[in-house]
Amino acid sequence: MKLMKSSKRETIFVVEDDILYLNLIKKELEKLGYDNVIAFSSGTEALQNLNTKPDIAMLDYFLEKDLTGMDILKKIKKRWPDTQTIFLTASDDVNIAVDTMRNGAYDYIVKGDTAFIRIRHLLKKISEINEQKAKSRSIIRFQIYIIIAIILLSVFGILFYHYYFIKG
Repeated sequence: MKLMKSSKRETIFVVEDDILYLNLIKKELEKLGYDNVIAFSSGTEALQNLNTKPDIAMLDYFLEKDLTGMDILKKIKKRWPDTQTIFLTASDDVNIAVDTMRNGAYDYIVKGDTAFIRIRHLLKKISEINEQKAKSRSIIRFQIYIIIAIILLSVFGILFYHYYFIKG
């Protein structure tokens, strides 16, 4: 009997210039049930695909070729402000961590033995936050529909009253 894993809807961008680590992250995310993981080995490649909205972006801070992870973070946040961004890096420099968070990163993970445990935990938290935001948006949308319905009924009531009782 084959176990069915639940499919997770979030689109995840992974930007990592170390191809082996990039593939490892992608495979681990797919094992966790994320079906829409898009891997990029350069910042330029990721930015060229920003027409696809990432729900989550996992960025290496130090990219070898072109842009830094911080450059990508700023461009993602400008285009898609609600995208949650997680930095992955070999550096445990507190100043870098603070700088990424100050610029809108959700969290900062130092690559190592516990990185995938932290990734799993953060993705779960982000999914819960996104789910709560979606519920809130649905409630707000419902409230707006109710208000519009009340306004329309009021306008029709006034017109009906005016037409049949005042003119009539």
